[in-house]
Amino acid sequence: MSSIDIVILTYNSARLLPEAVASVRAQTVADQVQITVIDNASTDNTLTVARELGIEPIANPTNVGFAAAVNQAVATGSAPYVAILNPDAALGDTKCLEAMRATLDDEQVGVVGTRMITDGKPYPNGRRFPSTTTAARHAIMGLLRPGNAGTREYFGDAAEHADADQVVDWVSGCCLMMRRPLWEEMGGFDERYWMYLEDCHLCWRLRQRGYRTVLSGPAWVIHHGGQSSRTRKTKSLWHHHRSAVIFYADTRTGWKRVLLPAATAFLAARLGVLVAINTARRITSRA
Repeated sequence: MSSIDIVILTYNSARLLPEAVASVRAQTVADQVQITVIDNASTDNTLTVARELGIEPIANPTNVGFAAAVNQAVATGSAPYVAILNPDAALGDTKCLEAMRATLDDEQVGVVGTRMITDGKPYPNGRRFPSTTTAARHAIMGLLRPGNAGTREYFGDAAEHADADQVVDWVSGCCLMMRRPLWEEMGGFDERYWMYLEDCHLCWRLRQRGYRTVLSGPAWVIHHGGQSSRTRKTKSLWHHHRSAVIFYADTRTGWKRVLLPAATAFLAARLGVLVAINTARRITSRA
């Protein structure tokens, strides 16, 4: 019986899936890992590629979203540990899964994530839960100046501590691991989050129950980043902003809930600006 069930959710991921699978099979615990590929109605040859890799994928006839598909796949396994890996990510060290599992020996750790390398540089995983003011500053200034103070505060400083495990607010669902009993107790990802922030919300709920979220020191992945969303940019923007509204409603209490209509209107306006920019760029590129 495997000790780690690792789920890879695919959507038009034929080109990158082999690298992700190979990185799992190169792990020192490879003989204890069961890989489950679940596909959200790809239109390329992802299913064929998975079968060529010796994996019979779960083929959803429609795209049910990230959270629902991951929950669906995890439910088919029985290993004591559950891990998630994006198809556009590759485990960067043969002891990555082993290090993550070791971190979970501490019963107070609810979930462990990995360091991330994108385009050859550290990418900010292990972010802070966005306060109302930080989220607003990041949302506004991020349109004008990516390196602004609000964005830096939201990203945190986890990338500066690359040698040891570090307690953080939340980690990306690009690559994370939990003990199965706790995953099942939490109900997995909240399926209201079709895509984006389901990982943040899970870490938030774990925090409310007294568990810590940890960014692993030894474990890291190479993440090619946003491969499926690039082909559906407008839809991805819509789901990102929709998830932000849900997260705000889920996590704000007291007088801050009064700001929900204003936050929703602001995010709708921001979405409109980004869609307009994206449309203009697409038109320009075709000219």
